[in-house]
Amino acid sequence: MPLSSIVGHSRVIDLLRRAVERDSVPQSLIFAGPEGVGKRATAIALAQAVNCRQGEGGDACGTCQTCRRIAAGTFSDVVVLDKDGEPSIKLEPLRTKVLEPVGYRPFEGRRRVFIIDPADELTSQDALLKTLEEPPPSAILILVTAYPDALLGTVRSRCRRVRFGALSPEDVARVLTDVLGMPAARARHLAIVSGGSVSRALASDEREFLGDRQAAVGLIEAARERRLQGRLKAAAAFAQVDKKRRARDAAFSRLAILSSILRDITAAHAGAGTLFNTDLRDTIDGLAPLFPPERLLAGFSAVQQAEQSIDRNASPKIVADWLAVRL
Repeated sequence: MPLSSIVGHSRVIDLLRRAVERDSVPQSLIFAGPEGVGKRATAIALAQAVNCRQGEGGDACGTCQTCRRIAAGTFSDVVVLDKDGEPSIKLEPLRTKVLEPVGYRPFEGRRRVFIIDPADELTSQDALLKTLEEPPPSAILILVTAYPDALLGTVRSRCRRVRFGALSPEDVARVLTDVLGMPAARARHLAIVSGGSVSRALASDEREFLGDRQAAVGLIEAARERRLQGRLKAAAAFAQVDKKRRARDAAFSRLAILSSILRDITAAHAGAGTLFNTDLRDTIDGLAPLFPPERLLAGFSAVQQAEQSIDRNASPKIVADWLAVRL
């Protein structure tokens, strides 16, 4: 997959392509960002870009034998070191896969690329220090991590950090459909509660999503109620969760869905055809007159404040009651 095919992270991709084009890719890199946003895929795409002989514009062609073999993990000059089913990455595989071969000249490519993912699971980070300080001219080391603060300060200081942010729901849905072949409707549903992470979307339960969405729809439809009692009844349903789930996790999911419904109402006002909750079009159209632009802005602000309160360990029930009043 060429750098140009990576979904999202346009600033990072532009930066890397310029570095490849100028032959100025730093030799020691940290790719830091949330889980499941494409850090490892970008590292492999960078390995293709620096080794592909048919690419242009600082990017790989993605179709030549070199690109295909790097993608398949069979190119000798690109090494990916991961946990391989173990609890952590121990010193022995680090030594045999990275520290010993790093000094070799490339066998068949232009640069040797070593990708360690997740780097924060290395049991002997200090073993990397000398290599990171003075990497051989033909080598690039990429440490992939969702927890950069778990790396030693001496490791961080020797590497150039590349920061990855969370993906937008649209980008998550695109990865799920275009790359993983998921049906579009299911992809949009799971993208809503993904928190910008493809791996989190894949771990989500669509049945839980539908239950969470029913609670979110009930809360927003309660905005029609003039009596406080009706709104608080919807808030109680919004906060109630199955005993198998953590109330806090369910609250985050339901708030994300609530935000997606408000976005769909905004799209309905604008006459946009595509909604995240496509199967709720009649409900969205019915809610649109109830939420003019000013009320939508207030609603988005209230949901954001509710998320911040849950993040600070506020009671989901109290937050739901407050939100029902504010909407």
